[in-house]
Amino acid sequence: MPTITSINNFVPGDIATAAELNAPYNDLQTASSNLDSDNTASGWITWRHMASGPTGITVANALYEYENPTTTQTSYNSTSYTTITEGGNPAQITLTVTPDIGEVVRFMASGMVGESTIATDYDYAGLPGGDKGKNNYYAFRLLLNHTTAGVPGTTVIGEWGYSFTTKKSGTLTSTISQPLAGAINWQPFAFSACYRHTTASRVLNSIVLQCKVFINTNTLKIERHELYAIRGKR
Repeated sequence: MPTITSINNFVPGDIATAAELNAPYNDLQTASSNLDSDNTASGWITWRHMASGPTGITVANALYEYENPTTTQTSYNSTSYTTITEGGNPAQITLTVTPDIGEVVRFMASGMVGESTIATDYDYAGLPGGDKGKNNYYAFRLLLNHTTAGVPGTTVIGEWGYSFTTKKSGTLTSTISQPLAGAINWQPFAFSACYRHTTASRVLNSIVLQCKVFINTNTLKIERHELYAIRGKR
């Protein structure tokens, strides 16, 4: 954003010169001479970019959604990302769009974690480094599938981690030898992120919601969930 520095504060009785009055406008002309239509600053978009315009026309005029309302828990214990699937339906939105350069698409996901099975929630053996505490985590990610000039590719839109239990220190515990304290059941998850299109002729094929655990002795259980894509197209 152009910065205006030539600002004079006048008090009663001052007689401003033409140069002083014109200084802020000259400053603006100089500072904005190289601006173009692309805003490359990180974090520039806000909810206002997705809200209704001054005439009531919705700026975000393309909504894609996937909703799975089932309350049946589905189990996941893969240590690599796998697409969440309930009732044979993958958490995926088919897009098949080619945005304009600079266009922004917001992706959002939410859902409910059920009564997960937790065998090991903390590993103390790796001190001072290693994987201390990572057993207690599971994660989600949004993965964008696209094609550029016929070549398929993927972009990770974002990753979000959660804890199975409230435990934060101590030796490795097991449900076999003792009750597992502090399990966080029926925990909701929700997150969103923006994708800014910068590659010409890239087709956005689909967005998928995936999950993983750090250690496969723990099982993440998920029930109802949603996935949305909001495109503020021209």
